[in-house]
Amino acid sequence: MAVLVAAVILLGGLVLLNLLLTGAIIRRLRVMAREPHRGDLETPGLPVGAQVPPFSAAGGVTLTSEDLRGRHTLIGFFNSDCGTCREVAPAFVRAARELAAATDGAARAVAVVSTEQRDPAELLAALGADVAVVVERGRGPVTDAFEMSAFPWFLLIGPDGRVAAAASTPERCLPAPARA
Repeated sequence: MAVLVAAVILLGGLVLLNLLLTGAIIRRLRVMAREPHRGDLETPGLPVGAQVPPFSAAGGVTLTSEDLRGRHTLIGFFNSDCGTCREVAPAFVRAARELAAATDGAARAVAVVSTEQRDPAELLAALGADVAVVVERGRGPVTDAFEMSAFPWFLLIGPDGRVAAAASTPERCLPAPARA
């Protein structure tokens, strides 16, 4: 009988502990639901409105921060090791064509491809000849200048050299008339 009483007391204590922990978790989830999610506020690169800092890169094509002034430039950041990057590359080319059509050819598109372990040939083939490509080994000057920390990521640079739009898909970077 004493063993049974001890087991019931132990089980009751465990149930009480479980109830307290469950209550604490529910309280924490309610607090988290009221706070904005930090991932929604941060971008993996320069934020909208930021001035593009000076840089110079050569690898495929030569690109400097001064090349981004005077016209809209759609920039896509890709990584050769990223499967999603290879899937999104054709959408980037389509968005570049739409932007060029919307601006009567005044806009340009640049793909920055960071290479790590995987050969970038498949990604470069998907980007085709319509897009200027800068190839960087690891983190290069363009990736550093734009403070890129995730791939793929897309930016629209305005004629003033500031980031006009930033998104995880190239279509969301296009100005409103180009999206129609």
